[in-house]
Amino acid sequence: MQRSVTRLAIRLTALSAAVVAAFAAQAAVTVTGNVGTNPASVLGPGDTALPGTVAWVGTVSGSSSTGSLTIDNGSFLSLARLSFGAGSGVGNGTGLITGSGTQVQLLSVGNFGQTQRLLVGDWGNGQLTVSAGALLSTRGNQAPCLLAFHYCDTFVGAAAGDNATLNVTGAGTQVLIGQNLYVAQPGLAILGLDGYTYGTPGGTTRGTVNVTGGALLSTDRATIGPRHWSTNATGFERNIAEVNVSGAGSRWLVTGGQAVLNHATGAVGEGQAGIITANDSNAWATIRVSDGGVIELNGPNDTISYVNLTNGGTSRSGLAGGRTDMVITGAGSQLLFSSEAGVLNLARQRGTANLLVTDGGSVDGLWYSAVGRDGATGVLTIDGASSWVRLNSRASAVANQPSGTSQNAAMDIGRNGTGTVNVLNGGRLLVEATEYRQGGNSLQLGRDAASSGTLNIQGAGSLVQLTGISNTPGGGATETRNPFVSIGREGNGTLNIGAGGKLLMEGGAVSTPDHRRSTSLIIGGYNDTEIGGKGIATVTGAGSEIRLTGGDTFVGVAMGPQSNGQLTVSNGASVSANGMHVGRSGGVGVLKVDAATLSFSGQQTGGTQSGAFFSIGNGGGIGVVTLSNASQVTLSNLGSSGVSMSIGGSGNFANGEGSVTLTGGSRIALQSQPGLNSLTVGREGSGFLRLRGGSSIDQGTGVLHIARNSGSDGTVIMSEGSSITAGWVGVGARRTDTGDTDGGTGTFVLINSTLNADQIVIGTNGFLGGTGTINGTVTNRGIFAPGTSPGRLEINGGFIAEKDSRMILEVESDGKGGFKTDQVIFNAGQPLDLTGLNIEFRFLGDTNPVEFNNSELFTTDTFFQVKGTDGSLGVLDATFFSDVGFKASAEDYTIQGFSFSAAAGASDFTAAPVPEPGTTAMLLAGLAGLGWLARRRQVA
Repeated sequence: MQRSVTRLAIRLTALSAAVVAAFAAQAAVTVTGNVGTNPASVLGPGDTALPGTVAWVGTVSGSSSTGSLTIDNGSFLSLARLSFGAGSGVGNGTGLITGSGTQVQLLSVGNFGQTQRLLVGDWGNGQLTVSAGALLSTRGNQAPCLLAFHYCDTFVGAAAGDNATLNVTGAGTQVLIGQNLYVAQPGLAILGLDGYTYGTPGGTTRGTVNVTGGALLSTDRATIGPRHWSTNATGFERNIAEVNVSGAGSRWLVTGGQAVLNHATGAVGEGQAGIITANDSNAWATIRVSDGGVIELNGPNDTISYVNLTNGGTSRSGLAGGRTDMVITGAGSQLLFSSEAGVLNLARQRGTANLLVTDGGSVDGLWYSAVGRDGATGVLTIDGASSWVRLNSRASAVANQPSGTSQNAAMDIGRNGTGTVNVLNGGRLLVEATEYRQGGNSLQLGRDAASSGTLNIQGAGSLVQLTGISNTPGGGATETRNPFVSIGREGNGTLNIGAGGKLLMEGGAVSTPDHRRSTSLIIGGYNDTEIGGKGIATVTGAGSEIRLTGGDTFVGVAMGPQSNGQLTVSNGASVSANGMHVGRSGGVGVLKVDAATLSFSGQQTGGTQSGAFFSIGNGGGIGVVTLSNASQVTLSNLGSSGVSMSIGGSGNFANGEGSVTLTGGSRIALQSQPGLNSLTVGREGSGFLRLRGGSSIDQGTGVLHIARNSGSDGTVIMSEGSSITAGWVGVGARRTDTGDTDGGTGTFVLINSTLNADQIVIGTNGFLGGTGTINGTVTNRGIFAPGTSPGRLEINGGFIAEKDSRMILEVESDGKGGFKTDQVIFNAGQPLDLTGLNIEFRFLGDTNPVEFNNSELFTTDTFFQVKGTDGSLGVLDATFFSDVGFKASAEDYTIQGFSFSAAAGASDFTAAPVPEPGTTAMLLAGLAGLGWLARRRQVA
């Protein structure tokens, strides 16, 4: 603030005092005590029009420093400038403007002796009450206020050390403030440095504004807890500012208006409707809206209307903000943005801000909100079943400068700062879009690299909901945007949902192939090309939920280069969408599901029109998924695209590394029309699937690929009574329209588990083995290995061995003179063709092949059996082995002279122990030493 406090002589004449005394009993304009004017004038006793006069109430004169001014009974007073409590820090001024029809107009030209219009506390103690239907206005005569270096503002506490209060109370009462309202300005000027003296160095300014009883306070703009305006402030000045709006019908209206935008150039334009708080590191602002009170911002639609709680301004400590505490409490209490482009910032420039919306309070009409911005810390808490915050507005390209793009509603929690939003005990946070704009309808946590954002949704009925509402039947270029949420966009984001809280994303806009409208939740990162951040989301407890509905919904856990994401769903919670990616496009994603449910359903209508999907580690990403304690994952779609699950690469995002583990009776079910579902473990990348503890995967008649394409690798291990059901299974093989072809390197191991499929194909680089049961026909081009050192595997179906296929049969000593062997049990009446099969007998550990041969167990009857329809076991006729090749190997023996036939068994052969590695190493070392010694002797 620029001001000159060089005052012309203040005349308190005996004549004026006598006039006041004579008319006091009937006067409507009354002064008592020390009241000064310039030029010298008499105020009252009736209507008084002195538009060029400055008045000070409560100045210092002699030993007295107290004065008062009362305007009542429908009287009128006009002045240029009016101040209360003006006098070297000790003046005490009070004012009362009261009564219906009573009116005070302040009309200064804004410079020289008329700088500013109203000062309650002008280096002193001031109090002004406007009540009972009276009117106080500083909005008249605005033309001179729009000239460079003209100032027509209002202060409640203007100088360091002031103590000031403005009360606006009673139905019909109005206080209309033009230009700027400053509450608790720590103004300071030092004679030797500024040329005049004003304010108390190191002093604390206290300013309070109360709007009660149905009254109206209307301002163009306001700063609650401003920054220092003097470059010579000591840095120890503090300001404590407070605004209270209380009671039904009580309103603070902020309208914007013309202002000087640059005093150096004289540029004039729309100054915007806005409230700034705690604009200095030493400022503390408090705003309370209660019992039905309302703060409303209603500026022009092509400009931003804003509330910046702790804005941050220039101070001794550089760009730094102070502290703001705002409470909106009670039914009907509200912060309302009634024009477009409403902005709510909670903390900027290293300051702090806390906003509590509780007990039926609300915030409505927002376009954009940031919680924790520019190195600051912000906290928004929405607490209680009738408490809510809604972002449902928009900003035009004209208003949204400097970007120049039109935007739907959006919220950032942590934007180059630290932000926390708590939605508790039935509170609601709502984001809505009803038309197409270039951006928005989004919620982002940890937006920028140096950001941290946390969203807590706790308690039954607590809700965060983002909605896209269609405005174009059938979709198209003008269709509304659907919601987007990012947890850890480029920074760190944390989402906690518990005790029945919900995050709902409703994509009501229609998505088409040409004009896609995705509804997406990304945990770690935000797209496939930009470096992403770190996101952690936890959903726990019965009734707690993340649910995406409508157009093209999907959840991404770690999407984009260097992104990291983790999603934990536990204890009865659920997550649902069209599909989910875990670790995509260079991201590293972790999904943990513990006694909880995932549901992926439906078919997208835009893009590739994917059916329900679940992709783990694709597009060069890494994904890790664990399902435990009877967790359930369901993929369902009866549409033409069916359903798909991929681990290690997918059709749209090739390559990647994925791992999925099911334990404790967990289950994955893929439901579609016949043949329209697929599960791939290693498509172009690397995939691993593990089932334990009675867990299961049920594809119905779907296709299971393990190492689908050349160059991929896939592994499936299931144990402890687990099962997989599919229509067709390829292990290192890929199904084609005409049959099948070889894929990558595939491994499928059963350990006391069951594989159900009509057809199982083992490709050239495939391996299928273990213990348990295979219900289906096996075609082998690779390796079939019953047992797991060793064990029994039953095939309840056909077995067809193609040329050069292999079967590995293991033998191991039981340590008691006996032997354990692998066994294959075929079922009677099923196709069996061993033509072209190569069988390798492997002797494990220190098992002696010759001793096994001497036991007379080295026959096909030991390794192959046939189960009859009555369950009895028989031997396999030797004719089945007429075109089978045999060989043997041992870990600890070298076998020579081996031959085998089904009819005669093994021939006599020899098996010499392989030297111990330690003995061989010692022998080689000894020989090397002898060579070194010989060379030494030759040299000598």
